[in-house]
Amino acid sequence: MKIRKLLLPTVIAAALLALVAPSAFAQQDPQADKKAEEAKKAEDAKKAEAKKKAEAEKRQKSGDRGVEPEEEGDR
Repeated sequence: MKIRKLLLPTVIAAALLALVAPSAFAQQDPQADKKAEEAKKAEDAKKAEAKKKAEAEKRQKSGDRGVEPEEEGDR
Protein backbone atom coordinates (compact mmCIF):
# COMPACT_ATOMS: atom_id res chain seq x y z
CA MET A 1 0.00 0.00 0.00
CA LYS A 2 2.86 2.40 0.78
CA ILE A 3 4.31 1.79 -2.68
CA ARG A 4 1.08 2.97 -4.33
CA LYS A 5 1.01 6.11 -2.21
CA LEU A 6 4.55 6.93 -3.31
CA LEU A 7 4.18 5.77 -6.90
CA LEU A 8 1.06 7.76 -7.82
CA PRO A 9 2.49 11.22 -6.99
CA THR A 10 5.75 10.29 -8.72
CA VAL A 11 3.90 9.25 -11.88
CA ILE A 12 1.83 12.45 -11.83
CA ALA A 13 4.95 14.58 -11.33
CA ALA A 14 6.73 12.79 -14.17
CA ALA A 15 3.76 13.32 -16.49
CA LEU A 16 3.65 17.04 -15.68
CA LEU A 17 7.38 17.34 -16.16
CA ALA A 18 7.10 15.64 -19.56
CA LEU A 19 4.48 18.20 -20.58
CA VAL A 20 6.34 21.25 -19.28
CA ALA A 21 9.94 20.38 -20.20
CA PRO A 22 9.65 20.59 -24.03
CA SER A 23 8.19 24.09 -23.91
CA ALA A 24 10.96 25.24 -21.58
CA PHE A 25 13.66 23.92 -23.89
CA ALA A 26 11.96 25.22 -27.04
CA GLN A 27 12.22 28.88 -26.04
CA GLN A 28 14.83 30.71 -28.06
CA ASP A 29 16.76 33.76 -27.11
CA PRO A 30 15.99 37.08 -28.86
CA GLN A 31 19.37 37.03 -30.63
CA ALA A 32 18.43 33.87 -32.50
CA ASP A 33 15.16 35.44 -33.61
CA LYS A 34 16.97 38.55 -34.87
CA LYS A 35 19.50 36.47 -36.78
CA ALA A 36 16.76 34.41 -38.40
CA GLU A 37 14.88 37.57 -39.37
CA GLU A 38 18.02 39.13 -40.88
CA ALA A 39 18.74 35.96 -42.82
CA LYS A 40 15.20 35.97 -44.22
CA LYS A 41 15.53 39.62 -45.26
CA ALA A 42 18.83 38.88 -47.00
CA GLU A 43 17.30 35.93 -48.81
CA ASP A 44 14.32 38.04 -49.90
CA ALA A 45 16.68 40.74 -51.18
CA LYS A 46 18.62 38.15 -53.22
CA LYS A 47 15.37 36.84 -54.71
CA ALA A 48 14.24 40.35 -55.62
CA GLU A 49 17.59 41.11 -57.26
CA ALA A 50 17.47 37.86 -59.23
CA LYS A 51 13.93 38.67 -60.34
CA LYS A 52 14.99 42.13 -61.52
CA LYS A 53 17.89 40.65 -63.48
CA ALA A 54 15.63 38.06 -65.09
CA GLU A 55 13.11 40.72 -66.10
CA ALA A 56 15.88 42.94 -67.53
CA GLU A 57 17.29 40.04 -69.54
CA LYS A 58 13.82 39.17 -70.78
CA ARG A 59 13.21 42.76 -71.89
CA GLN A 60 16.60 42.90 -73.56
CA LYS A 61 15.99 39.66 -75.45
CA SER A 62 12.56 40.77 -76.61
CA GLY A 63 13.90 44.12 -77.77
CA ASP A 64 11.74 46.10 -75.36
CA ARG A 65 13.61 49.15 -74.10
CA GLY A 66 10.92 50.27 -71.67
CA VAL A 67 9.23 52.62 -74.16
CA GLU A 68 5.61 51.83 -74.72
CA PRO A 69 4.32 52.15 -78.29
CA GLU A 70 1.78 54.86 -78.99
CA GLU A 71 -1.79 53.79 -79.41
CA GLU A 72 -3.54 54.70 -82.65
CA GLY A 73 -6.41 56.35 -80.80
CA ASP A 74 -4.17 59.00 -79.24
CA ARG A 75 -3.25 60.65 -82.54
